[in-house]
Amino acid sequence: MYGYRIFHEKIMNRLIDNVRNKTHSHAYIFEGKDMPDIKTGAELFAAALTCLNTRSAPCGTCRSCIESTAGTNPDIIHVCREIEDGKQKKTLGIEPVRNAVHDAQIRPFNAPFKVYIIEDGHLMTEEAQNAFLKTLEEPPEYAVFIILTPSTEPLLQTVLSRAVLIHFPLVTDSVTEKYIREKYPDEEYRINFLVNYCGGVPTDADKIIENENFEPLRKKTLELLPLLFSKNTADAFSIQEFFKENADDTDMILDFFISYLRDIVIILCGSSERIINTDKADFLRRVSSGVPAHLCVKAVNEAIKTKDMLNRSVKQSAAIMHFALSLKKC
Repeated sequence: MYGYRIFHEKIMNRLIDNVRNKTHSHAYIFEGKDMPDIKTGAELFAAALTCLNTRSAPCGTCRSCIESTAGTNPDIIHVCREIEDGKQKKTLGIEPVRNAVHDAQIRPFNAPFKVYIIEDGHLMTEEAQNAFLKTLEEPPEYAVFIILTPSTEPLLQTVLSRAVLIHFPLVTDSVTEKYIREKYPDEEYRINFLVNYCGGVPTDADKIIENENFEPLRKKTLELLPLLFSKNTADAFSIQEFFKENADDTDMILDFFISYLRDIVIILCGSSERIINTDKADFLRRVSSGVPAHLCVKAVNEAIKTKDMLNRSVKQSAAIMHFALSLKKC
């Protein structure tokens, strides 16, 4: 679509029509689980807003459109988390937001609008969101802000009330399958697993296929699964040690646990054909034989709770130990 890979063309067509008709808003929240997809959507929308030919925006041929495609448009600004010790901070703090607010007082260089894409909006601190409010309420006539987030829950109601919410839903399995087949033709042998694991988020396939640690960590997580249900407290330390050794992949490992536990619940309900990890079905059936469904459900909830704790900057070792011990007294 206009040279951008988009999974939600109808949504983008409506937004682009608003640009051409000059009925767009000054602030948007793009909400969707597929963060790379909504980021691409924001970049396409920004290209339309900064196009020099409004009636046919994005025309793809004007100076602004060419710069947008190349990622060099000076009137499209990405607001990102700061880098500290070579890594992005866990939160989007007040400084990047303040810089954007200050920059918004300067008129566009070439385009009719200046667009600010706020990445990881769900990680904005409350202080950063509050620093943003006045500008959202009384923005310069040439400024448009797009906040990207997988969920609106972390955003303040005062922020939500000042922006138009655009929800990007999960896509069908057929769309995901088409994306994988076209981009990764050599992955035919595990296409069913990939489609199921992505769960309506096609770009998750990129994270799986391009990450050489994915399969080894997935296998090791499966081997540790029985320890989660063990009554032996010492087994909790084995789980914690595994997370410690693979600290950079903590979130992915928790997703593995959630996926396996979900499959066990489905097996216990007699619907094995609906499991995600079809290649691990035999092992999961063996684990499920001695585990009640309610305990698996509790384990899933504890894993989700642990992810939330980590997003709130709870110390990794403490959050993981909480998870590893969560079923020991049940």
